[in-house]
Amino acid sequence: MLRRKISVAAGLLAASLSGAAAEPLKIAADIGYAPWAMRQPSGEIDGFSIEVAREIARRMGRSGVEVVDVNFSAIFAGLFASRYDMIVAPMSITKERAAQLLFTEGYMTGGIGLVTRSEDDSITKPEDLRGKVLATNSGSFTDTWATANEAKYGYKIQRYDKDSDALQAVIAKRADADVVNLNVGQYAASKNRRMKVVHRIFGDYDLGYGFRKDAKELRNQVENALECMKLDGSLQGLHEKWFGEQPDPVDSSMKVFAGYGPVGLEGYERTYHKPDCK
Repeated sequence: MLRRKISVAAGLLAASLSGAAAEPLKIAADIGYAPWAMRQPSGEIDGFSIEVAREIARRMGRSGVEVVDVNFSAIFAGLFASRYDMIVAPMSITKERAAQLLFTEGYMTGGIGLVTRSEDDSITKPEDLRGKVLATNSGSFTDTWATANEAKYGYKIQRYDKDSDALQAVIAKRADADVVNLNVGQYAASKNRRMKVVHRIFGDYDLGYGFRKDAKELRNQVENALECMKLDGSLQGLHEKWFGEQPDPVDSSMKVFAGYGPVGLEGYERTYHKPDCK
């Protein structure tokens, strides 16, 4: 009888785990942040972040992804309230953020730049922003940079919940420039001749996926799938598809890091593992 009870319990546990594995991965994205997450004319949500997440979910044995559209300024609150499992919107890995959530290792090296109207030659560097209006995506890393440098460069900040709105403000002449994720700016300028990227401010921080502090196992599973995508070239292939070029050889998308999470920051797990790429 005891053996039968153990067998039944084991079967129920296996069924429970199988059911959990089959569930879609619930992800948060800022839809409209091209080319990371966009709604196509058909209604389908697509983009670099979405395609990578779908492939990660497939490799984890999940049934797919469920996308939750969240303005970046509210994206952390939604994660902490368990509205979704992970943040796939492009998010820079910082010491301050690592104190609040778990990160995967970097999946891309990011940078920020200035976007202006094509006909405006008055702005070529941050020093030219004095007395002008600078748009930015509220709560993002670009907002952090804009706030930290406002007094130094003497501009006025206009914050928008979506970066597509910040870019539109530049086109509509409500703002003189937008400080933006460099890939987003380059993509927008390639699609709209009324905009141009005039200055690369810097490009030396990594982007990572974010999780709640109690989701270490999920973080590690996602990172395993991410590392396999780095090793077989599929991550680099999606980079080329959406950004029009292969990543730089020193980009974090080209490297598998030891342990789980960003080395040296809170939440890093110094556990040797070989990616399980079935």
